[in-house]
Amino acid sequence: MMDYKVASSFRFALSAAVVCCPFAAGDEPATITRYLKAVLDCVFDDTGIAVEVMAIPYHISSKVPVMITLSGQEPRLLWYRKGMSAMTLSDELFWLLSDHPLITGRIPA
Repeated sequence: MMDYKVASSFRFALSAAVVCCPFAAGDEPATITRYLKAVLDCVFDDTGIAVEVMAIPYHISSKVPVMITLSGQEPRLLWYRKGMSAMTLSDELFWLLSDHPLITGRIPA
């Protein structure tokens, strides 16, 4: 469980990275994974945490399943909804990753 300061810093870092990302998400799995990788690389810059983002093959729909792995540990599944708002994405990423053991105390905001 994260303490309040770490949780606030992590949430802020995610929100800033999502809003300021230089890439657009697009509608194709490849552009979505590139976008999510850029967002998470920004969040985890200078932490030593390696980010791997991989789309999972799935039938064409409004959602894309994406596997996010931090430093090869505990992969997490994100159902990325095409066209989701920045606020929604940052909240989804926060709740998806906030209990990951590599996160606690390592997010420079």
